[in-house]
Amino acid sequence: MERDEKKIEDFIDKLMSSEALEQPSLDFTDKVMAEVEIISNSTATVYKPLIPKSVWWLIAAGFITLFGYVLFNKSSNTTSFLDRFNLPEVSLNLFEGFSFDYSSTLMYATVVLAIMVGIQIPLLKQYFNPKLSF
Repeated sequence: MERDEKKIEDFIDKLMSSEALEQPSLDFTDKVMAEVEIISNSTATVYKPLIPKSVWWLIAAGFITLFGYVLFNKSSNTTSFLDRFNLPEVSLNLFEGFSFDYSSTLMYATVVLAIMVGIQIPLLKQYFNPKLSF
């Protein structure tokens, strides 16, 4: 068995000595770096929120405006601004004097919109999660 291994080793040495070492081409490094650059510039999906920050600011401003309207549009017989906030008479129900008449069509549209948003956001999140890279 040792003799067979010695023959195989001699044969391999003979083959290796007769073959010259291969030299890479002169532009080998340039080609490798070009491939690395292509890989590093791959188009990965960048996280982009569904609702931009400017829209969130508009929504917040709308809620603050609505809250201010409800709070300051209290009909009062007094003319003084400070008399509106008579602290002992402040009630916890801020919407007590606020009335908003809406049609049944508006109510149905609002409910359908809420349902559609409630369905679409999880579906879009599920769709885009695999494409995001962190």
